[in-house]
Amino acid sequence: MRYSCQCPCGTTKYEVEGEPITRFYCHCTICQQQYDASFVDISLFKLNDVQLPEGHDISFAKYKRIGAVDRGRCPACDKPILSKMGEGEKAFAFVAARNCVNSEDLPPAEMHVFYGTRKENASDDLPKYKNAISSRYAFIKRML
Repeated sequence: MRYSCQCPCGTTKYEVEGEPITRFYCHCTICQQQYDASFVDISLFKLNDVQLPEGHDISFAKYKRIGAVDRGRCPACDKPILSKMGEGEKAFAFVAARNCVNSEDLPPAEMHVFYGTRKENASDDLPKYKNAISSRYAFIKRML
Protein backbone atom coordinates (compact mmCIF):
# COMPACT_ATOMS: atom_id res chain seq x y z
CA MET A 1 0.00 0.00 0.00
CA ARG A 2 1.15 3.53 -0.71
CA TYR A 3 0.32 6.30 1.75
CA SER A 4 0.68 9.96 0.81
CA CYS A 5 1.67 12.02 3.81
CA GLN A 6 2.19 15.69 4.52
CA CYS A 7 2.45 18.26 7.27
CA PRO A 8 -0.66 20.29 8.17
CA CYS A 9 0.35 23.20 5.89
CA GLY A 10 1.05 20.85 2.95
CA THR A 11 4.59 22.12 2.36
CA THR A 12 6.46 18.97 3.40
CA LYS A 13 5.20 15.88 1.57
CA TYR A 14 6.42 12.31 1.53
CA GLU A 15 5.30 8.78 0.64
CA VAL A 16 5.20 5.56 2.62
CA GLU A 17 5.27 2.38 0.55
CA GLY A 18 4.38 -0.57 2.76
CA GLU A 19 2.01 -1.90 5.37
CA PRO A 20 1.95 -0.54 8.92
CA ILE A 21 3.41 -2.83 11.55
CA THR A 22 0.79 -1.62 14.01
CA ARG A 23 -1.48 1.32 14.68
CA PHE A 24 -2.08 2.67 18.17
CA TYR A 25 -3.29 5.64 20.17
CA CYS A 26 -0.47 7.36 22.05
CA HIS A 27 -1.35 9.27 25.22
CA CYS A 28 2.22 10.26 26.18
CA THR A 29 2.77 13.80 27.37
CA ILE A 30 5.17 14.56 24.52
CA CYS A 31 2.58 13.62 21.87
CA GLN A 32 -0.03 15.62 23.76
CA GLN A 33 2.24 18.68 23.63
CA GLN A 34 3.54 18.21 20.09
CA TYR A 35 0.10 17.66 18.53
CA ASP A 36 -1.89 19.82 20.97
CA ALA A 37 -4.27 16.89 21.49
CA SER A 38 -5.37 14.47 24.22
CA PHE A 39 -3.85 11.58 22.24
CA VAL A 40 -2.43 10.89 18.78
CA ASP A 41 -3.41 8.15 16.34
CA ILE A 42 -0.05 6.69 15.20
CA SER A 43 0.95 4.06 12.64
CA LEU A 44 4.32 2.36 12.89
CA PHE A 45 6.19 1.61 9.64
CA LYS A 46 9.67 0.43 8.73
CA LEU A 47 11.74 3.57 8.14
CA ASN A 48 12.99 2.09 4.85
CA ASP A 49 9.37 2.28 3.61
CA VAL A 50 9.39 6.08 4.00
CA GLN A 51 10.46 8.12 0.97
CA LEU A 52 11.32 11.63 2.13
CA PRO A 53 11.75 14.31 -0.53
CA GLU A 54 15.31 14.86 -1.69
CA GLY A 55 16.97 17.71 0.15
CA HIS A 56 14.20 17.92 2.77
CA ASP A 57 14.59 20.36 5.65
CA ILE A 58 12.72 18.36 8.28
CA SER A 59 14.31 19.09 11.64
CA PHE A 60 14.53 16.13 14.03
CA ALA A 61 14.99 16.40 17.80
CA LYS A 62 14.69 14.22 20.90
CA TYR A 63 12.51 15.44 23.74
CA LYS A 64 13.65 12.80 26.26
CA ARG A 65 17.05 11.25 26.80
CA ILE A 66 16.25 7.57 27.31
CA GLY A 67 14.17 5.53 24.87
CA ALA A 68 13.32 8.60 22.87
CA VAL A 69 12.38 8.85 19.24
CA ASP A 70 13.63 11.59 16.92
CA ARG A 71 10.60 13.76 16.29
CA GLY A 72 10.53 15.60 12.97
CA ARG A 73 8.88 18.95 12.33
CA CYS A 74 8.05 20.75 9.10
CA PRO A 75 10.40 23.70 8.47
CA ALA A 76 7.50 25.83 7.15
CA CYS A 77 4.72 25.36 9.75
CA ASP A 78 6.81 23.83 12.58
CA LYS A 79 4.18 21.09 13.06
CA PRO A 80 4.99 17.39 13.59
CA ILE A 81 5.52 15.49 10.35
CA LEU A 82 6.94 12.09 11.44
CA SER A 83 9.19 10.52 14.05
CA LYS A 84 11.89 7.92 13.67
CA MET A 85 13.75 5.47 15.86
CA GLY A 86 16.66 3.11 15.28
CA GLU A 87 19.07 2.61 12.41
CA GLY A 88 19.35 0.48 9.28
CA GLU A 89 17.03 -2.51 9.02
CA LYS A 90 15.93 -1.94 12.62
CA ALA A 91 14.74 1.62 12.03
CA PHE A 92 11.09 2.57 12.34
CA ALA A 93 8.89 5.55 11.49
CA PHE A 94 5.96 6.79 13.55
CA VAL A 95 3.40 8.53 11.33
CA ALA A 96 0.31 10.27 12.69
CA ALA A 97 -2.90 9.38 10.88
CA ARG A 98 -3.67 13.10 10.62
CA ASN A 99 -0.58 13.41 8.39
CA CYS A 100 -1.79 10.68 6.00
CA VAL A 101 -3.90 12.02 3.15
CA ASN A 102 -5.49 8.58 2.73
CA SER A 103 -5.72 7.69 6.45
CA GLU A 104 -8.97 5.79 5.84
CA ASP A 105 -6.81 3.09 4.22
CA LEU A 106 -4.84 2.48 7.43
CA PRO A 107 -5.74 -0.66 9.40
CA PRO A 108 -7.65 -0.18 12.67
CA ALA A 109 -5.81 0.74 15.85
CA GLU A 110 -4.76 -2.16 18.09
CA MET A 111 -4.11 -0.52 21.48
CA HIS A 112 -3.62 2.55 23.64
CA VAL A 113 -0.12 3.26 24.96
CA PHE A 114 1.03 5.52 27.81
CA TYR A 115 -2.58 5.42 28.96
CA GLY A 116 -1.55 6.36 32.49
CA THR A 117 -0.94 9.95 31.32
CA ARG A 118 -4.21 10.23 29.40
CA LYS A 119 -6.22 13.43 29.50
CA GLU A 120 -9.50 11.64 28.86
CA ASN A 121 -10.78 8.09 29.02
CA ALA A 122 -11.13 6.01 25.87
CA SER A 123 -14.50 4.31 25.38
CA ASP A 124 -13.30 1.35 23.30
CA ASP A 125 -12.33 -2.20 24.18
CA LEU A 126 -8.72 -1.97 22.96
CA PRO A 127 -5.93 -2.97 25.37
CA LYS A 128 -4.69 -0.04 27.42
CA TYR A 129 -1.04 -0.02 28.50
CA LYS A 130 -0.54 2.48 31.31
CA ASN A 131 3.16 2.98 31.95
CA ALA A 132 6.31 3.40 29.88
CA ILE A 133 7.52 -0.18 30.32
CA SER A 134 4.27 -1.91 29.35
CA SER A 135 3.62 0.59 26.55
CA ARG A 136 7.06 0.17 24.98
CA TYR A 137 6.85 -3.61 25.31
CA ALA A 138 3.43 -3.62 23.61
CA PHE A 139 4.67 -2.05 20.37
CA ILE A 140 8.27 -3.34 20.49
CA LYS A 141 7.04 -6.94 20.41
CA ARG A 142 5.22 -6.03 17.17
CA MET A 143 8.48 -4.67 15.74
CA LEU A 144 10.25 -8.01 16.16
